[in-house]
Amino acid sequence: MSECFTFDPKKAGWTRFLPVTAFAVIMLGGLAVTQTSLRDVPADRWKGIDNPTRLLDGEATRQFSAQLNSYFLLSKPFAKIERGVTWLLAGDTGVSVRKGCTDWLFLTDELTPFANAADNAAARAKIITQTASDLQKRGIKLVVAVVPDKTRIEHDHLCGLHRPPGFATRVDDWVKILTASKVDTLDFTPTLAAMTEERYYRSDSHWNEHGSNAAAKALAEHLQALNLVDKPKASPDPKAIQSSRVERSGDLMRVSNLEGLPAWVRPATEVTQISKVAPVTVASDDLFGDAGLPPVALVGTSFSRASNFSPFLSQHLGSPVANLAKDGGDFDGAAYAYLNSNEFKTQAPKVVVWEVPERMLPKPLSVSEKKWLASLGPKT
Repeated sequence: MSECFTFDPKKAGWTRFLPVTAFAVIMLGGLAVTQTSLRDVPADRWKGIDNPTRLLDGEATRQFSAQLNSYFLLSKPFAKIERGVTWLLAGDTGVSVRKGCTDWLFLTDELTPFANAADNAAARAKIITQTASDLQKRGIKLVVAVVPDKTRIEHDHLCGLHRPPGFATRVDDWVKILTASKVDTLDFTPTLAAMTEERYYRSDSHWNEHGSNAAAKALAEHLQALNLVDKPKASPDPKAIQSSRVERSGDLMRVSNLEGLPAWVRPATEVTQISKVAPVTVASDDLFGDAGLPPVALVGTSFSRASNFSPFLSQHLGSPVANLAKDGGDFDGAAYAYLNSNEFKTQAPKVVVWEVPERMLPKPLSVSEKKWLASLGPKT
């Protein structure tokens, strides 16, 4: 019987030098191209670069970098080659993204312990508690909707990535703080955890349409159970949602700078459900027209804008939803902007839903959050 040959990298000691060798080749090649490229920089562009003052304050370095970026002949191709090599040899995804199972990417923030995490979460709970009290005085109900981490819900796809055990109770702990302050809160964790299909995109930080739709349905039922909105007279029209399977590249591909690599190098492009939902939401520029404000106003993050969450919510409610969430709005951006707007002051909704991602809770407070917190004064 012929003996099967198996390559054992541990026995091939030379393979340990592959990453170093590849990096050295890239650097030497880059040095040669850089030297050639800098010869094309006009002399007047170097004026003053040898001034001692400019050297000390860093202006000379910035001047050099500017000329290199402008005249480097192979800046983009070279960057792609370097990115491809580091991904292939080391699985490098940059500082903001971590690689889980095959084709699964996760945000580093969801795996990172932050200093004073409990205090930061408590401070955000204080902002929400005071906001709920202020809204209640105007006859407006605040409902907080908590979106669990992708690393929590899709933990089976972490494949060795470490999620600190202390993270297990942080949503429950935060919800308990709000509940003790009589703030109505809905945690989407049980709804998403009970599902058998994938609930988050593989290469994106957000939920997919399966997760988004399930969360929207749970929120609609929650609002209806509290009699905050009328129950729809009929079930959602199945013809209002037209779905198809398409290729989709997520935000984590862009953040990790893998998107521009050839298809055979980078993680596989995900094939997932993308839907067109009948336009039952109100456009922001028409939000306060003659028809008046919809009964539910939604503030929050990109989760409220991703995967048709707001259209799905309006379908399950059977009424329009004013989507005022902001991409990159963090914890407070959308809520603060809306609650301090003239539109809110003159024409408020019956219900404000504040969507909050779990990953926002432990992070250091932003300048805007500190200002908001300071404006509340001491806790009474």
